[in-house]
Amino acid sequence: MYRKWLLMMLSLAVCLSLVSCGDKQPPADSIPNNEVEDNASDTSITYNPEEFLPVGSVVMLNGGNKRVMICGRIQAQAGTDVIYDYSACYYPEGILDPKSMFFFNRGDIETVYFRGYEDQEELDYRHEVLEQLGELEIRDGVIVPKAD
Repeated sequence: MYRKWLLMMLSLAVCLSLVSCGDKQPPADSIPNNEVEDNASDTSITYNPEEFLPVGSVVMLNGGNKRVMICGRIQAQAGTDVIYDYSACYYPEGILDPKSMFFFNRGDIETVYFRGYEDQEELDYRHEVLEQLGELEIRDGVIVPKAD
């Protein structure tokens, strides 16, 4: 009987300890959006607007009020003949709906909060894309090299 009582008391003590160590912050979905953004890190990183940022980079656009994450480069919005440097989605939500995608150019970036993953493959791709950027056009809804 004493062992059962001791085991029960130890279990209760462990449970109380775990509960008291839990996260005291309310769930993210209970915080209004403007408050989440106000609590976001204002730390920016150095950015050269002449270069392309990698996929996964998190930025604030000029005049924006919510950060976006770059999810594509050298993109065209469906139904247009304009080639944009980037496509992006809201951060941290991600792509919720294709209609909520953003298309913008390097000059539209106000602040860079996070730089996406870079390795040699990314650096080679970026170099190749930058060399060809002025030589691209949209033909039949597809980005292709300009015809001579």
